[in-house]
Amino acid sequence: MLIGELAKKTQCSVRVIRHYEQCGLVSSSRGENGYRQFDEAAVEHVTRIRVLLRNGFNLDQIRPVASMLDVRSRKLICADVIGLYQSKVDEIDQRIAELTELRDRAQRRLHVMIEQRKQGGPAEPGEHHE
Repeated sequence: MLIGELAKKTQCSVRVIRHYEQCGLVSSSRGENGYRQFDEAAVEHVTRIRVLLRNGFNLDQIRPVASMLDVRSRKLICADVIGLYQSKVDEIDQRIAELTELRDRAQRRLHVMIEQRKQGGPAEPGEHHE
Protein backbone atom coordinates (compact mmCIF):
# COMPACT_ATOMS: atom_id res chain seq x y z
CA MET A 1 0.00 0.00 0.00
CA LEU A 2 1.11 3.57 -0.56
CA ILE A 3 1.98 5.90 2.29
CA GLY A 4 -1.26 7.86 1.92
CA GLU A 5 -3.34 4.71 2.39
CA LEU A 6 -1.28 3.73 5.44
CA ALA A 7 -1.79 7.22 6.84
CA LYS A 8 -5.54 6.96 6.35
CA LYS A 9 -5.77 3.48 7.90
CA THR A 10 -3.74 4.51 10.96
CA GLN A 11 -5.15 8.04 11.27
CA CYS A 12 -1.62 9.45 11.10
CA SER A 13 -0.30 12.07 8.79
CA VAL A 14 1.99 11.13 5.92
CA ARG A 15 4.61 13.32 7.58
CA VAL A 16 4.42 11.29 10.82
CA ILE A 17 4.84 8.02 8.94
CA ARG A 18 7.86 9.43 7.08
CA HIS A 19 9.28 10.49 10.45
CA TYR A 20 8.77 6.98 11.86
CA GLU A 21 10.55 5.61 8.81
CA GLN A 22 13.45 8.04 9.22
CA CYS A 23 13.73 6.98 12.87
CA GLY A 24 13.92 3.33 11.83
CA LEU A 25 10.56 2.40 13.36
CA VAL A 26 8.77 1.50 10.13
CA SER A 27 10.19 0.18 6.90
CA SER A 28 9.03 0.31 3.33
CA SER A 29 10.24 -0.71 -0.07
CA ARG A 30 10.24 1.38 -3.21
CA GLY A 31 8.05 0.51 -6.15
CA GLU A 32 9.21 0.88 -9.73
CA ASN A 33 7.67 4.34 -9.69
CA GLY A 34 9.82 5.29 -6.67
CA TYR A 35 6.87 5.49 -4.28
CA ARG A 36 7.08 3.96 -0.83
CA GLN A 37 5.27 0.63 -0.55
CA PHE A 38 4.17 -0.69 2.84
CA ASP A 39 2.84 -4.15 3.52
CA GLU A 40 -0.41 -4.75 5.38
CA ALA A 41 1.45 -5.49 8.64
CA ALA A 42 2.56 -1.84 8.71
CA VAL A 43 -0.96 -0.84 9.80
CA GLU A 44 -0.66 -2.82 13.03
CA HIS A 45 2.95 -1.75 13.45
CA VAL A 46 2.14 1.98 13.25
CA THR A 47 -0.89 1.49 15.48
CA ARG A 48 1.30 -0.14 18.14
CA ILE A 49 3.80 2.71 17.92
CA ARG A 50 0.95 5.17 18.51
CA VAL A 51 -0.22 3.19 21.55
CA LEU A 52 3.28 3.27 23.03
CA LEU A 53 3.49 7.01 22.44
CA ARG A 54 0.11 7.53 24.15
CA ASN A 55 1.42 5.42 27.05
CA GLY A 56 4.24 7.88 27.60
CA PHE A 57 7.11 6.30 25.70
CA ASN A 58 9.22 8.39 23.34
CA LEU A 59 10.62 7.31 19.98
CA ASP A 60 14.09 6.68 21.41
CA GLN A 61 12.58 4.25 23.91
CA ILE A 62 10.49 2.54 21.22
CA ARG A 63 13.30 2.14 18.67
CA PRO A 64 15.09 -0.81 20.37
CA VAL A 65 11.87 -2.85 20.47
CA ALA A 66 10.36 -1.71 17.18
CA SER A 67 10.97 -5.05 15.50
CA MET A 68 8.90 -6.75 18.22
CA LEU A 69 5.86 -4.66 17.30
CA ASP A 70 5.31 -6.62 14.11
CA VAL A 71 1.98 -8.44 14.10
CA ARG A 72 3.76 -11.59 12.90
CA SER A 73 5.75 -11.78 16.16
CA ARG A 74 2.68 -11.05 18.27
CA LYS A 75 2.86 -14.37 20.13
CA LEU A 76 6.39 -13.66 21.27
CA ILE A 77 6.64 -11.36 24.23
CA CYS A 78 10.16 -10.06 24.09
CA ALA A 79 12.03 -9.52 27.34
CA ASP A 80 13.06 -6.13 25.96
CA VAL A 81 9.42 -5.05 25.65
CA ILE A 82 8.74 -6.22 29.20
CA GLY A 83 11.80 -4.29 30.34
CA LEU A 84 10.62 -1.22 28.47
CA TYR A 85 7.29 -1.29 30.28
CA GLN A 86 8.95 -2.01 33.64
CA SER A 87 11.21 1.00 33.16
CA LYS A 88 8.20 3.17 32.33
CA VAL A 89 6.32 1.95 35.42
CA ASP A 90 9.39 2.68 37.57
CA GLU A 91 9.67 6.16 36.02
CA ILE A 92 5.98 6.86 36.68
CA ASP A 93 6.30 5.62 40.28
CA GLN A 94 9.23 7.99 40.80
CA ARG A 95 7.27 10.92 39.37
CA ILE A 96 4.28 10.05 41.58
CA ALA A 97 6.54 10.00 44.65
CA GLU A 98 8.03 13.39 43.71
CA LEU A 99 4.61 14.91 43.07
CA THR A 100 3.23 13.46 46.29
CA GLU A 101 6.09 15.06 48.24
CA LEU A 102 5.51 18.37 46.46
CA ARG A 103 1.79 18.23 47.24
CA ASP A 104 2.47 17.36 50.88
CA ARG A 105 4.87 20.32 51.27
CA ALA A 106 2.36 22.69 49.63
CA GLN A 107 -0.43 21.34 51.82
CA ARG A 108 1.63 21.83 54.99
CA ARG A 109 2.46 25.39 53.94
CA LEU A 110 -1.19 26.07 53.16
CA HIS A 111 -2.17 24.81 56.62
CA VAL A 112 0.41 27.15 58.24
CA MET A 113 -0.90 30.13 56.24
CA ILE A 114 -4.52 29.34 57.18
CA GLU A 115 -3.57 29.16 60.86
CA GLN A 116 -1.63 32.44 60.61
CA ARG A 117 -4.61 34.06 58.94
CA LYS A 118 -6.94 32.87 61.72
CA GLN A 119 -4.60 34.51 64.23
CA GLY A 120 -4.75 37.89 62.53
CA GLY A 121 -2.17 37.36 59.83
CA PRO A 122 -1.96 39.35 56.61
CA ALA A 123 -5.25 40.56 55.16
CA GLU A 124 -6.85 39.24 52.01
CA PRO A 125 -6.19 41.41 48.93
CA GLY A 126 -8.59 44.33 49.08
CA GLU A 127 -9.37 43.70 52.77
CA HIS A 128 -8.22 46.20 55.38
CA HIS A 129 -7.54 45.73 59.10
CA GLU A 130 -8.24 48.67 61.34
